Amino acid sequence: MGVVECRERYTVGEEHLAEHLASRGVRVLSTPCLILFMEKTARTCLDRVEGGPSVGVRVDVRHRRPVPLGGVVEVHVKGMPTGDGYYLFSVKAYHRSELVAEGIHLRKVVGEGFAGSSS
Repeated sequence: MGVVECRERYTVGEEHLAEHLASRGVRVLSTPCLILFMEKTARTCLDRVEGGPSVGVRVDVRHRRPVPLGGVVEVHVKGMPTGDGYYLFSVKAYHRSELVAEGIHLRKVVGEGFAGSSS
């Protein structure tokens, strides 16, 4: 399997705001929700080419600028297999063509019925 690339758009809703994560009065996209958008885009992209589920195992993102309520975030992901079912993604997010965040995200393709480990 070679390089995979996808783009998705997300609109920032009330539930995505930083003020819902103990940052009272901060009405911009929270970093955890931004990372959720990036993970979701990478997962959807990988599902299309691998046909099965995957789990995120690493995220390293720099959140550079705010996105207001109602703003549209476009997430770009580009992933490459690294062996043993892992894919390393370059992730970037844009708002109005300005870079909002960038980083890396590592995913592992797992089999159907994957329930994790009890240890």
